Amino acid sequence: MKKMKYFFVALFIIVATGCANDNTTEPVGTLPLKLTDAPMHYSQFMSASVTIDKIEIGNSAHANSFIILTNTPMKYNLLELVNGITSTMATVEIPAGDYNLMRLYISSTEMKMLNGDSFTFNMDQEGYSGSGMMQNGMMLNNQNRSIDIPLNHVLTISNGSMSEYLLDIDVDQSFMLEGVNYNNMMMSMTGFTFMPTMRFVDMATSGTINGTVHGTNGNLPNATISLMHNGTLYTTTHSNANGNYAFIGIPQGTYTIKAELTGYMMNPIGNEQNMGALSMMPKSTLSVNFNMMASN
Repeated sequence: MKKMKYFFVALFIIVATGCANDNTTEPVGTLPLKLTDAPMHYSQFMSASVTIDKIEIGNSAHANSFIILTNTPMKYNLLELVNGITSTMATVEIPAGDYNLMRLYISSTEMKMLNGDSFTFNMDQEGYSGSGMMQNGMMLNNQNRSIDIPLNHVLTISNGSMSEYLLDIDVDQSFMLEGVNYNNMMMSMTGFTFMPTMRFVDMATSGTINGTVHGTNGNLPNATISLMHNGTLYTTTHSNANGNYAFIGIPQGTYTIKAELTGYMMNPIGNEQNMGALSMMPKSTLSVNFNMMASN
């Protein structure tokens, strides 16, 4: 009986030790990845969609370091993701370490017009429009048919950390319309090609700019608001039906801003706050309104 007793005691110690070892996990941090859109100025579309098949992150110095963040194909209507609205593409735990490159796999894009016309562009069959270097250092990787997105700063994941990133696709610059014609103010086209133009930002080091475009008789929709950095266009958006606009994920730095709308001009009164330089700080929100008047 004593031998049996010692046997079960020994067995218990082995099992307990094994369980303790099972609880030793690799250090991980959480990476939420969100999608938004710099909208297009055409009003004749009900959707401009992208199908994202897979997203990976890794270190360019180590070819085998790439981790899949998501490999479930998802279709996003970018026209629904404007003026600060986002969609979460993935929220995953990844091993602690340094990451400097994200890979985005887009298989197809689609545009639907209000008149019922629909057009698609399949990257797997037709390839991306353009080649080589893209905006903000992004590269078309023809070898694995991905968009390689270098991170402006190395993403260091530590145990228990949270690092949120935003992917902002510029519809105006990415969806290149072909055969555009106007007949009695109605637009038609023959198709489009897709040339990815996007920016990728760390939300921890960026902030928000929002405001309203006012007119003499009320707020103005469809105004184009342009944000400039170092004399170069950084991103654009358009005021919504209520005259409101928002830029999110704007990195720390100094910017200038302007609003434009056909038939209107900046009012010499009421635009003092948007005439000079804007200083963006991390996690801050700047409120910038515009006062417009008829140009004739």
